[in-house]
Amino acid sequence: MVAAAARYGREPGEEVVRACIAVLESLDTLGPASHGDAGIDTAADSLRVRTLRVLLCASELWWRDGDGEGTIGVEPWPTVPVHTLVAQAEAAAARTADPALRAAARHMAGQHLVVTHSLDAALTALTAAVELAREAGDAFTELEALTDLGHCTVGRDMKLGVGMLERAETLASRSPGSFRHPEQAELLPMTLARLTGHIGVAAFDRGAFDAAEGRLRESLRRLSPRNTPGPYAKMTNFLGQLLTAAGRFEEAESLLTEAVGRLAPRATASTHQGYNLGLLGKLYLEWDRPEQAAPPLLAGWDQLRAAPHVSLLPLLRNYLGELLMHPAYALRDVTRACELFTETVEECRRTGFQRSEIAALMLGARGAMRLGDPRSALGLSDRAVERLAETGEMPALRSEEVYLTRYEILLSAGGQEHAGPWLDRARAVLLAKGRTIADPAARDAFYTRVPTSRSILAAGGQRGHTS
Repeated sequence: MVAAAARYGREPGEEVVRACIAVLESLDTLGPASHGDAGIDTAADSLRVRTLRVLLCASELWWRDGDGEGTIGVEPWPTVPVHTLVAQAEAAAARTADPALRAAARHMAGQHLVVTHSLDAALTALTAAVELAREAGDAFTELEALTDLGHCTVGRDMKLGVGMLERAETLASRSPGSFRHPEQAELLPMTLARLTGHIGVAAFDRGAFDAAEGRLRESLRRLSPRNTPGPYAKMTNFLGQLLTAAGRFEEAESLLTEAVGRLAPRATASTHQGYNLGLLGKLYLEWDRPEQAAPPLLAGWDQLRAAPHVSLLPLLRNYLGELLMHPAYALRDVTRACELFTETVEECRRTGFQRSEIAALMLGARGAMRLGDPRSALGLSDRAVERLAETGEMPALRSEEVYLTRYEILLSAGGQEHAGPWLDRARAVLLAKGRTIADPAARDAFYTRVPTSRSILAAGGQRGHTS
């Protein structure tokens, strides 16, 4: 198993999966120890948990929930029934009563639950993993779980999540002097790369563009598109989001097109591929190219429905709604777009992903205005700003766009005296973000190429005050 872990990050992920399968098959062949030798059984359970941890790290690109009868496929590409394998890890860890192994299994469960169930369920599992690891004195598992806990917590409470990521970075700076199990040393570089990337994502979510870009590029330098395809695709997506939000459309297009092409031969359906395709479509919407947006966005939606991820489905559904509302899109259907936004709001109330809920309320308000329903538009935009006030900053959500939409709808409804402060808020957020971009040309692109930025500055007549 240590040999399998040593291959992670150095060889293609599918080869690591095959090596882990061989270890698990050997354990299955052995069966329970004869004569009730509890020590042998505990050792086997320990090895099973540790092997499953390596397997799930290496196989993220091919995770499936509920495929087949819970067996791991190999050809032509792996199919990994993550629910079944996490259940096996938790059962084996419970039999050992080892808090470090239970922490590792709870961490695996948290990673699975954020994909398949809800944010609350994932946060509960990841919190337990951190506490168990700390109790066991397992610094590596604590670091691994705290990295994911911080990243997920940002979606609920930005300040708290950032604090957790800072704690993880402090823990990483001390770097475990010793490891409970030898494979942890092999997994550490990938954990550190993911931590660096998640810190970058949090910086982007707070509007600190340059700091975020530096961290994300550093993370990508530590990862390998061939040997760690899942984490690499995820960090590529985050960088693509940043470049799109900054108005650097050509760079984003190049990055995402390359990412999509790289993954295309390696999986028939993938959450990561679906998200990158969807983001490529969103890029073209921001670039005012709706006809180019439709093919990747629809393909990404199909991929995500085949390989679902509960936090990503509402994001892409919102993108689809934006496409259907675009005035230049040949198949424009504002009524259907509003139905999609309503679906997202209802779904996110169940799953806890507030960012997409707020975005859907905002977009639904715009749709209602276009359908000639100002009363609904006012109500939806009011709920959007209320929810944003409750949650604070949210990842993958432009606060300035929420405020701009409120301003525009109040203005359209004849509420000029109440509209102005919302434009002031939008402009303040926008200019604060712009000040985090050191390069004047890049800052100008953010102000002049991003549609939301242009609208805010045009509405306030503030173009001369953006430097």
